[in-house]
Amino acid sequence: KLMRLTGARHCVAMANGTLGLEAAIRALDLNGEVLVPSFTFIATAHALRLHGIDPVFCDVEPERCCINPADIEKRITARTTAILGVDLWGRACDAEALADIAKRHDLKLLFDAAHSLGVSHRGSMVGSFGDATMFSFHATKFVNAFEGGAVVTNSDEIAARLRATINFGFTGIDRVE
Repeated sequence: KLMRLTGARHCVAMANGTLGLEAAIRALDLNGEVLVPSFTFIATAHALRLHGIDPVFCDVEPERCCINPADIEKRITARTTAILGVDLWGRACDAEALADIAKRHDLKLLFDAAHSLGVSHRGSMVGSFGDATMFSFHATKFVNAFEGGAVVTNSDEIAARLRATINFGFTGIDRVE
């Protein structure tokens, strides 16, 4: 159902949203620095730091409280590997602007959409943008299961890496990669 709602080709269930972010960080092979909004729940930055990645905080747009694309490019360095947009309170990031910046600078694009299940942006559903999008089903979210999460992606490779990550590296009955 989540794939149908978001339009994504793959959906991988997670124990919670933070573990979903961590799995996506590993699946995207992020390192160095990742650009994040300065206004987000601390778990976004924690997920990066737990993997030795430095979060670089960017200003947010006052209207949506999402990462401000105008502030991103001046913070990109040789160590920057990704942009992590956070949709807040059902307000989606400017996904097109983030995708344009990511493409021009050869960066990965990940979304923390913990607050945005079922939200659309300019006619497309959240979850259909970027390399991967994490959703949370924590009790404080609009759609909840008291806990849980999922990562959606259109990439077969990222989906395979996500599944291997949550399954201890097993890619077959007796095969661990």
